[in-house]
Amino acid sequence: MNIVMKKNKKCLLVTFDFTQRGRSATSFAAGVLMSACKHNKHYGDKFTANHLSIEMNKSKAQNLSADEVADKINQQYSLEELNGLAIGCYVWNTDLIEPLIQQCRKKGFKGNIILGGYQIHESTCKTLYPNGDIYLPSYGEVSLPEAFMQDKLLHKLTLTNKVDFDLRYSPYLNGTIELDDNQSMIHWETQRGCFYTCSFCAHRDVTNNKVHDFSLDIIKKELRLFKDKNVQRINVLDPIFRKGRRSYEILEYAIEIELQAELIFQVRFEDINERLIGLFSKLNSHLEFGLQTAIKAESVVINRRNNISRVSSAIAMLQKKNMSFEVSLIYGLPTQTLDSFSQSIHFLQDRGVSNIKAFPLMLLEGTQLLEDRELYGIKEGYIDDSGILHVIESESFTNKEWLAMSELAKVLTHHEVPECLS
Repeated sequence: MNIVMKKNKKCLLVTFDFTQRGRSATSFAAGVLMSACKHNKHYGDKFTANHLSIEMNKSKAQNLSADEVADKINQQYSLEELNGLAIGCYVWNTDLIEPLIQQCRKKGFKGNIILGGYQIHESTCKTLYPNGDIYLPSYGEVSLPEAFMQDKLLHKLTLTNKVDFDLRYSPYLNGTIELDDNQSMIHWETQRGCFYTCSFCAHRDVTNNKVHDFSLDIIKKELRLFKDKNVQRINVLDPIFRKGRRSYEILEYAIEIELQAELIFQVRFEDINERLIGLFSKLNSHLEFGLQTAIKAESVVINRRNNISRVSSAIAMLQKKNMSFEVSLIYGLPTQTLDSFSQSIHFLQDRGVSNIKAFPLMLLEGTQLLEDRELYGIKEGYIDDSGILHVIESESFTNKEWLAMSELAKVLTHHEVPECLS
């Protein structure tokens, strides 16, 4: 009797990563996915996977060619020998995806093209990237290994496997992401997803606004590892690090082990209370607040309703504790004007906030604001050499007024007060 042995599929994950000094060679997102692949029960039997990072920077992004990327893949892994090719799709490389698929096919790739990342949404992915074979519109820890194990498909496939975060494997604890002694900076998460439904943000679309808390036991082991490795800076990727028993326990453990790393948290002003700020103050913490706008009408339009009185009281509490914090605004919002953007800046400066940053609005795939762009007469354009489209005009502001907002934002970045706001 002849036994037909199924081929162990050779697969590759390709990500496009903006380089950051001091960061690990493997990006956090890639580390999470590779960790999940290597702990899959069929790894080494039905499939194996490698990771290739394409380094990006703003000056190179718009000029990066599909042929150049395909050549790099082919030189390191031989496209003809690969069975599965997974490509990360982001706002900064979206125009590159279709030409890259064509170049990989041209150079001999005959397997499945697997597309995942923030640009992949079930309702639009096949239109946006028609030459993909498998689409992963949700978290990829389960769906990516399954996609890698698929035989060559005749029809397109969308995988939306649910992830059991109780079974999460830490890429730091298992060595998928290697840490050097005195590592300058790492990314880390304690949860996945966001409760809020801001219309400009992509976090909310991945799992219908659910938030998945990670095992506290794993989190504590990771913090102990970061302590032992003397990691210098930890960027916490949680969309919002909220008040509550679980957050308090995480902070209390970091205090208990005398963690020295600078911890960067994204927080909402409405969550600031005496207990939370007391714990933050016992660590080397820096807090980032995304206020986005101080104008009520604008906050309603973007479904980011701010409680301005609580924002003011939280700022006072932070200053009383001498906390390190910054506040970010967005310019280019629907119904916003040059004058209202100036008012948002004034609101913060009048309360003694000196570290203010302002960012231009992007319309991200799958967001409500992208769907509503015609409602507000939104127009997009390229504002630099990053290759990323930004909002540059709408019914409430001209392009000339947007440029004036951009100039105000640049001055804020340098912590100077422009004459028009002094």
